[in-house]
Amino acid sequence: MSTKHGIVVAAIVSLLSALGVSEAEARAKKAGASVAKAPPRALNACGCYADLSGKCFCPKRAKCGCPGECEPKGCEEKRARQMQKEIAAEMKKAKEIDRKERQLEKDRAARPEPEPKPKPKAADESPDKK
Repeated sequence: MSTKHGIVVAAIVSLLSALGVSEAEARAKKAGASVAKAPPRALNACGCYADLSGKCFCPKRAKCGCPGECEPKGCEEKRARQMQKEIAAEMKKAKEIDRKERQLEKDRAARPEPEPKPKPKAADESPDKK
């Protein structure tokens, strides 16, 4: 039985290789398993790619910078932390400006108003013209 089995396998392999199918695919088809041909990898700007199901694969050298696309793990968290830092910095600036404005108002209120200077009398009101 083993020689018949070997002849059948050899015949299938030779037929499939003539059709352009690799030996591994021929064995898998013979065994009943299906071999899905992997599509060519289209890397995005981050260096990652997605498979047909949408699962993201990134090598270790991949970098962040592709929001909404396939990115390495942790990029979204890094962006969120950076955004929180920027918000905190802007809030600190706004508080400082507000504090300075309140201090100016306080200083203006504490300063006494200068008394208005008396207006000089006009020249035609001189006593000599009577």
